[in-house]
Amino acid sequence: MTDDDAPVPDAVLLWRPDEFPPPGSPPLPATVCCLRSTTAGSRAVVYRTTAGQGVAAVFDFLSDAAPGDGRGSTAHGVVHLLDPHLERAALLHDPELRPVFAHLQGRRRLPDAAGRRLHALLPTIAFTARA
Repeated sequence: MTDDDAPVPDAVLLWRPDEFPPPGSPPLPATVCCLRSTTAGSRAVVYRTTAGQGVAAVFDFLSDAAPGDGRGSTAHGVVHLLDPHLERAALLHDPELRPVFAHLQGRRRLPDAAGRRLHALLPTIAFTARA
């Protein structure tokens, strides 16, 4: 995939601040909890909860979801930190994104329009084809 072919995000993952790599880290491989319907080649936005709330990373899935350790599904991929992140206030101000981010309580699918809007707001990040 080229930068122009980067997938539109189709899911939101929620991470606490301590789950993120240190600021300035290069893209890093990781295995994360995900939706059961996650497929290799898809992309999620990663929402940082509590301090510094907002979309703080994107996650490129390199594997399909597989049964996890009893807590749901997991998949392997690569996390790309955003600097700066998309702040919660900006997400709530956007009419396409407000319904998604106003009351997040867990990972979820993104409506198509919200995914396209986030894709437009995010910096160009080439999809990582392998870890």
